[in-house]
Amino acid sequence: MASNDGMAKLESVTSPSDGLASALPGPSAAADAAPIIAEKKKKKEYKQVTLPSGEMMATEDVLNNCVVKTTVSAVMGGLAGIAFGVFTASIENSGMDGHVDLAPKTTRVVLKEMWTNMKMKSVSYAKGFAYFGAVYSFNECVIEKARAKHDIYNPALAGCATGAIMAWGAPLVGLLTIGCTSVRASSIVIEHFLER
Repeated sequence: MASNDGMAKLESVTSPSDGLASALPGPSAAADAAPIIAEKKKKKEYKQVTLPSGEMMATEDVLNNCVVKTTVSAVMGGLAGIAFGVFTASIENSGMDGHVDLAPKTTRVVLKEMWTNMKMKSVSYAKGFAYFGAVYSFNECVIEKARAKHDIYNPALAGCATGAIMAWGAPLVGLLTIGCTSVRASSIVIEHFLER
């Protein structure tokens, strides 16, 4: 009986005709006091677990090999370097560099100069990108295998080691630190966006 009296008091306070309930912000108190309808529980769906085949495991072992990762990174870096070299050489060859020749050149001479410039730039960038990709990939793979973890610290450590290796021939020790810090920072940023 006492619980019914309590409900009656609750209903009288939270009725929509009450001026206090309509003055409160948010959903009306009457909707809150309405009985809660139990939702049907969804049945859990289970998926059958399939074990990887021998071929899949062998492929995964090959792709997780540090030598394979390093080779793939070197090839991909070389291809990116070729594309970057062609792009930068085409900007140079378009006359945007500000160099003006007074003597007119034949089309054949211009095309030959463009080709040699593109070839030199593409080979140069391909070597640099391939070297960087190979060193970074190798460092990351070795660090990941040594730590036996896959987290944000692996690219950071690999970036630092790669930056220091790339700046090794520099005359100042400070450049090693700058190389380490800059490549480490860019590695962390790239890894952050790739892991999303």
